[in-house]
Amino acid sequence: MNKNEKEMPFWEHLEELRWCLIKSIVSVFIFSFIVYVNWDFFLKILLNPSESLNIKLNLQVLKITSMFVIKISCSLLLGIIFSLPIILYQIWSFVNPALNKNFKLSIIFLTLFGSIFFIIGICFGYYILVPFSLDFFSSLIQETFNIKHNFTLDNYLYFVLWLSFLCGLIFQLPVISLYLTKIGLLTSAFLKHYRKYAYLFFLIMGAILTPPDPFSQIIVAIPLIFLYELSIVIAFFYKGSNEE
Repeated sequence: MNKNEKEMPFWEHLEELRWCLIKSIVSVFIFSFIVYVNWDFFLKILLNPSESLNIKLNLQVLKITSMFVIKISCSLLLGIIFSLPIILYQIWSFVNPALNKNFKLSIIFLTLFGSIFFIIGICFGYYILVPFSLDFFSSLIQETFNIKHNFTLDNYLYFVLWLSFLCGLIFQLPVISLYLTKIGLLTSAFLKHYRKYAYLFFLIMGAILTPPDPFSQIIVAIPLIFLYELSIVIAFFYKGSNEE
C-alpha cells in the first residue's frame, strides 16, 4: 500500500455501503416503474411459454385486487432482474477495492462477465426449463377425470419469473470462481478434487428444480456441469497469470 493511501474508517465504509444500496434500490424502482407502465407488453412475453403447450391453460384471478397486486409484485421482480448489472456493479465497487489495486478495470470486467452469464441463465430458464416444467406439470392432469387446467395468474407468473431468475443466479458460478481464484480462496486443483461431488449435487439440484423425470434432470445438470468445468479452466489460467 502506498504512503498516500489511507485505510478507510469503518463509518466511511458504512456510508459507502449505504450509497451502494441506495443506487441499487433506485435502479430497481426505475426499472419497475418502466415495467409497470408497459405491463401489457411484458405480460405477453411472460405468457408466451404457456401458449406453446399441448393443452390450453385457463389462467384466472380469484380476488378483486389480485390483478393490481400481481402487476406490482411482478414489476418489482422484473425490476430486480433488469437492474442486476447495476446491482453487480455496486457490489463489486464496494467489495473489490480492498482486494485489488486495479479495481476500476476489474469492476467493469466483472460486471460485464456477470451480466452476460446472468442473461444466458435467464434465457436458459425461460426458453428451456420453464416450457419443460410447464409441459410436465400440466400433463399430470388426466383427461379421464374431467379435471380442468385452471391456474391462478399469479402462481403462473411467479413460477416463470422465479425459475428464470434462479437460473440466472446459478449461471454466476464462473464469475464467483474467477473472483475467489483472484483473492486466493479457490484453485483449479480444489475444483478438480471435488468434481464428482459437484456432479452429484448438480443432479440432485436438477431433480429438485425440474419435474421428476431423467430427461429434465439431465437438461439442468448439463449446463451446470459445463459451468463447473469452465470454472476449473478459469481458475487454472487466472491462477497461472497471477503467479507470473
